[in-house]
Amino acid sequence: MPDLFIAGAGLGLWLLAYGACRVATRPVPSGARPATMDLGPEPPAVVSMLVNDGSTSAGAAASTLLDLAAAGYYELRQPDADPCRTTIHLAGEHPDEGGLRPYERQVLARIREFAVDGVAPLTALTFGDENESKTWNSRLHAAVVADARAAGLSERRFGRTMMTALYVGALAVGVICGLAAVHRTHLRWTFLVSLTVAAVLAGLVQHIGERATPAGSEATARWLGVRAWLRNHEQFAELPPSAVAIWDRYLAYGAALGVTRHASDVLDLGVGVPRNLWSSYRGGYRPIRVRYPRGRPWYGSTTQALFLQALLFVLAGTLVLSVAGHASWYSLPGYVLLIGGAYLLARTLVDRTRSLTITGQVLALRLQRAQDSPRVSHLVIDDGSANETTSWALPHTWGDRCRQGDVVTITVRPWSRRVIAVSARSPATPRQPAGPDSEQTGPLVTDVFGEARHVRAGPLPVSVEDVARFVGQPVRTERRSQRVDFRSELDDTTVLRAAWADGTAGQIAWRANARGVATPLPGIGDEAYASGNRVVMRVGDTTLVLTALGGGRMSVPHLPWLLARCERDALTRA
Repeated sequence: MPDLFIAGAGLGLWLLAYGACRVATRPVPSGARPATMDLGPEPPAVVSMLVNDGSTSAGAAASTLLDLAAAGYYELRQPDADPCRTTIHLAGEHPDEGGLRPYERQVLARIREFAVDGVAPLTALTFGDENESKTWNSRLHAAVVADARAAGLSERRFGRTMMTALYVGALAVGVICGLAAVHRTHLRWTFLVSLTVAAVLAGLVQHIGERATPAGSEATARWLGVRAWLRNHEQFAELPPSAVAIWDRYLAYGAALGVTRHASDVLDLGVGVPRNLWSSYRGGYRPIRVRYPRGRPWYGSTTQALFLQALLFVLAGTLVLSVAGHASWYSLPGYVLLIGGAYLLARTLVDRTRSLTITGQVLALRLQRAQDSPRVSHLVIDDGSANETTSWALPHTWGDRCRQGDVVTITVRPWSRRVIAVSARSPATPRQPAGPDSEQTGPLVTDVFGEARHVRAGPLPVSVEDVARFVGQPVRTERRSQRVDFRSELDDTTVLRAAWADGTAGQIAWRANARGVATPLPGIGDEAYASGNRVVMRVGDTTLVLTALGGGRMSVPHLPWLLARCERDALTRA
């Protein structure tokens, strides 16, 4: 047995050294700076990586999509109250793409792939194939990591010296295990054992992830301050993707920081399975990462089915041993089957004697796909204990016992993850719509920052007659709270959008739009600027944004004239 002892000792020492390296290089949480609304120079995808400890799955793709919309590469239009019906309209004159980062080009290419006549439904970007989704998102992750490293904000968690030492150690352990296998079996092809062991250990080193540099930690602390400021205004989470027309990059950074629940739900560029959900259990919204067990034959199975599986394993192993003999190399599969059957039987017995009671909010209830067992549904529950969770297997005939948003108490088998009882249920309370795109009734509305204000009445900020002169064709209005779309009566397309906000929301809208390469427009309002197909004006604490769309783009040079015709009284009237 010395060779097996040496191989085991070598493997144990390597794993001990690997664990020590992980402890020594574990990410140090960054303390958040005081809440601030000042944005930094880092792109949203890199911000998402910094605040999520090197992971880009939380919002890198969604925030990049919103950031490109804010930059004018396309427009996000929501035709009705359902944000899932938002469409992407590519710009007629393609902006210069020379300054785009690789992952920004990747997102833009994904949109163009599905665009027909320059229009693509937002939900069409979701992947239907899981392997394709993993490949696309892995390429995006690599590009974001490369950008963060180039900016000096991130570095590989294990340094070059540490990685070299672990690689050499992995190779040495692989050689020792291979020699032990040759000595025990006298078969030369067992050198594959060396390669397998070395490759597995090297894979642990290769995929260790990233950690922030001192500059990255400083940037992370600053962005955590921005997140704290946005979280102080909970209704910001209810903004739809189309709100980027007025909120500009604030919405993109909100998606990167995990505070735009409503927009992020629609912008999930993963596979068509809800892996990133939001929970309001125990107050406030939190992003929840969901895992769905795969490759576990016991997941969701009943005790009787598990006992039957264990029995089949044992019978198959016994049959193999009876044919191959007990001392032959060919008897190894028989021993594997026997051990597997014994393990399955033991775990089933333990699982049968244990049960857990969990109370939490139902985040999702999804039937398994056709290739999975049709007997159960994936039930995702947040009990408030962590920001990650694993789905439970609910018998599909119990689907009427749970609804999304309900607070339920369930009894489960912890190993098989099967729900055996739903003992209590509190139906979800319907949420009232909020935000500038919501339909409000009554004399008061609550804006996206919780401020109660009177519903506007009377004249619009800009008259229908002036807009008709601006575009050279008759128009009609489609009005919502604090936003009006002017639509052509000839082809029913939106030619101009007027959006306004006041109070705290108006301050952010002003800062988001009156920046960068904007051209000052003296003599209009208190302040005014023009940028591309958009003009913005401030009157007191109220901000008005006019955006030329579709056929209205041809009249962009006349936007300052239209802005000057806007009625100051209509903006300041409560």
